[in-house]
Formats: sequence, structure tokens, C-alpha cells
Amino acid sequence: MNNTEFYERLGVAKGATQDEIKKAYRKLSKQYHPDVNHDAGAEDKYKEIQEAYDTLGDAQKRQAYDQFGATDGQGFGGQGGFGGFGGAGGFSDINDIFSQMFGGGFADPNRPRKGQDLQYRMNLSFEEAVFGKDTTISYTRTSANGKSESKELKVTVPAGVENGQQMRLSGQGEAGFNGGPFGDLFVVFRVDASKDGFERDGADIYLEQPIDYGTAALGGEINVKTVHGDKKLKIPAGTQNNTRFRMRGMGAPYMRGNGVGDQFVIVYVDVPKKLSKKQQELLQEFQASLNEKPKKGFFG
Repeated sequence: MNNTEFYERLGVAKGATQDEIKKAYRKLSKQYHPDVNHDAGAEDKYKEIQEAYDTLGDAQKRQAYDQFGATDGQGFGGQGGFGGFGGAGGFSDINDIFSQMFGGGFADPNRPRKGQDLQYRMNLSFEEAVFGKDTTISYTRTSANGKSESKELKVTVPAGVENGQQMRLSGQGEAGFNGGPFGDLFVVFRVDASKDGFERDGADIYLEQPIDYGTAALGGEINVKTVHGDKKLKIPAGTQNNTRFRMRGMGAPYMRGNGVGDQFVIVYVDVPKKLSKKQQELLQEFQASLNEKPKKGFFG
């Protein structure tokens, strides 16, 4: 079976590293995310990208795909399974594959079939995405008796989720056919921009921080906002614009594995727009001292 299509969807070579695959996914998912791209076909393209990364972004799934191609059983199973950058829809079951390969010779119209998957979009604040939360969602699906039913479901949002990621809740979709299992419910997360100016890149958080001219020149200690509360940051004397400082452990939890990312603070000098007369005089005196020529010594 074709075992290169997922690589082609992400625009990477089959021998690409996991980091290269992740970078390609992040770029394409932002480009085609239905919340930002309303062009015809963008949502389908987004789902294809998600499906490809669900397999290639996991080393074990990728190995199986490289050997066997796209087959059933590569998705996460079980209630509350989290697909990271997973793809809704999954793969066809084995009977559908036989039907496509042999022209329907093995297809049984009365066989049990899985119900359709559903999608639920959940808005999260920046902080909720970082720390996770427990919540209850309400949605409508078709029940086993063929009637529409309203359903409430308790959901635990894992800490560290990112915009566009999704979580699969097994068996919470539409009812199956001929006694087949229910489909799955995919909860897609949409993360709001931070009100405090934070930006995320994976588990790392970035923040631009103004400092005054005196602190930049002489050094000092400033208060910096983090998602874990205000923290102190030492500024060395002579700090220049766009200097980046690392605050270890002040980021978001890692989705794959233990630990927490870092916060990077990029400082810039906040030049005052208005100065008092005394401040002007002091700055002029300081500027004049910089322009003074050093006195000649004994040797000229």
C-alpha cells in the first residue's frame, strides 16, 4: 500500500527527522486552519494534514506506516485518548479496504458498521490551555434507536494543549449501523490570544518586556509576568535592545513526556517621551561626558 502519501501531504522527504516533520506540520496547520482560512477546500486540506501528522508525528506509528502503509489501528483508542496533533476521521476499516481492492466482492451491506465521527470545537483561554481544566460539554448526536439525542459529557482538557490540537473521545459520536459501534467525538481546541502578551511555541513561552534607560545602562532587578505568577529577573548593566533572557521552568507543560518548558523574555529600552528639566540637564551632562576627548598622556 502507498506509504509515501502522508509525507507528501506535509511536504517532507520520507527520511525527514521528527523535528522537520513537526515544523512542516505547524506551518501547514496554521496556514489551513479553518478558523483563519475560509477558502474552499481549506478545511479538507487541514484534515488531511492532521491525519498525516497523527501518524508521522509518532515514531511507532510512523515505523508501521513506512512498513505497511495506511492501515487500520493506527489511531489512539479508548475514552479520552489524546491524539496530540491527531487527525479526525481515522482510516477505513479492513472490510472497506477489501471492498476497494476487490471491487466489492467481500462487501456485505448488512455487516455492522461504525457510526460517523463528530467534531466539537472548544474555546480555551491562554491559561486554560497551559494548565488544562475539567469541564462539561453538550452536543447532539444520533442514538442507537435512530433518534436525535442531547448528550452531556465530562471532559478533562490536558495541560499544555495548543491551538488546533484535538482529543478523541472514543464511542461518543453517531450511532453505528446494523449493530456496529458508535463513532468517535473529536474535541478541537481553539486557544485565545493571551491578554498579558504571552506567545507560545510548544512548551516555551515568549514575552516582550520594556525596561527603562537607567536599568538598561546600570543594571537592576525587574518584575516579570509569567503564567506561574510574577517573578524577579536580574538585568545586567549594559543590556541592549532585544536581549533575550531565559527563565527556566516558567513555560507550559510538555505534551509528550514530563517536564515544563521555559519562558524567554525579550527586553527593549522604553525611551521616555517627556523629561523634566532636571532630567534633561542630567542627560545632557551625561552626553557631554561621552563626547569629551580623553586627555593626552605623557607620551601624547
